[in-house]
Amino acid sequence: MRSIYTLRYLRDPQLERSVHRSQNRVESYHQLRSTIAQVGGKKELTGRTDIEFEISNQCARLIANAIIYYNSAILSHLLTKCEASGNAKAMALITKISPVAWRHILLNGHYTFQSGGKMIDLDTLVAGLELR
Repeated sequence: MRSIYTLRYLRDPQLERSVHRSQNRVESYHQLRSTIAQVGGKKELTGRTDIEFEISNQCARLIANAIIYYNSAILSHLLTKCEASGNAKAMALITKISPVAWRHILLNGHYTFQSGGKMIDLDTLVAGLELR
């Protein structure tokens, strides 16, 4: 049965591209998790006990998921903006951007969260963004 899938993969360029794209997404997520683990100069997630290690691992997963959610929300608002303006070129570009990107996020920064209960206004955030 496995040889049937191998032949299909070898004969179908679209399937091959889809598989590579999926592998790239998984690798991007692993790179993000590795980068989060290395914040503060560490080489990997640490913990003196198994429980501490698991807590550290779950915290890294939470941070990674928060980054992906934030990026997805921005991309979604940006896509809505481009659809409203009829910018097909920008819409095609947005569909190729991965929400796993983190280069625009300062992971080693000092953050103070004082929103006063206000939500981040993503419409205002994407208003200044232009895709060419």
